[in-house]
Amino acid sequence: MPEPIIYLNGLFWPLNQAKVSVQDRGFIYGDGLFETLRAYSKKVFRLEEHLDRLMKSTSMIFLELPMTRNEIRSAIYRTLEINGLSESIIRLTITRGEQEPGININYDAPPTVVIQARPVTSLPEYAYENGVSVSLFKNCAPRVSGIFSQIKSCNFLSQIVLRERALKEDSYEGIMLDHNNCVAEGTTSNIFIVKNNQLVTPELNEYVLPGVTRQVVFELAEANDIICKEQAVMENYIYEADEAFITNTGIEILPVCSVNQRQIGNGEPGPITRQLHGLFLKSFVDLY
Repeated sequence: MPEPIIYLNGLFWPLNQAKVSVQDRGFIYGDGLFETLRAYSKKVFRLEEHLDRLMKSTSMIFLELPMTRNEIRSAIYRTLEINGLSESIIRLTITRGEQEPGININYDAPPTVVIQARPVTSLPEYAYENGVSVSLFKNCAPRVSGIFSQIKSCNFLSQIVLRERALKEDSYEGIMLDHNNCVAEGTTSNIFIVKNNQLVTPELNEYVLPGVTRQVVFELAEANDIICKEQAVMENYIYEADEAFITNTGIEILPVCSVNQRQIGNGEPGPITRQLHGLFLKSFVDLY
């Protein structure tokens, strides 16, 4: 397989030559943002929604982008083209760049922009046929102080630790609860439950990311007369759900069949989960 080519600050480098400074604030403090995108048939799915979220997040953390929206879009597609990828996962990372030690922001220092693309590594089909297990972790949902909306921060230590704890419990994903014992989100996913043929998902707040795939689920539900509500979701709601699933760019819509070793519904992916995933996949045929 050819060596991946990385976009770094306006230039393209082989992976083994793409370097950032040890004084880059993304390395020192996790001071930056990222977006994970997916391309189907060389088309980036919901690119504009990802860029909308990125632009909103940069303003929240006082990060001034060194590129226009059009330049970012062009760089993403050029990265796909150079790497010869049709189906791919794309990681766009923007940090505050190389600065002198200390946490005060130097607005004159240029940010670092990295774009990486890799082939999609899909989950095995049985994960969608049988569903996955998840673990709940209480009072663990992270947030960035002073920001009242969840962002895709490069500081991902909380999610890394909780994902590892979930894996050690033979779970695929860790679901984080906030200090009020409300379900927030997964370490890399949003969560939905189905009860009495209605979709329910945690309402957006400083603990819940406005996921792009999450929004697609809302649109598919509305177009197919499935009621979908945003509200506080207490821990017991998940145990009492008829169905559950998690969403993100890579896994799309993935059924959840047990939580903390407790069966959800009949222990199999439910009809609404299957319907929504089928509609999700069909949308690519229609669009691309």
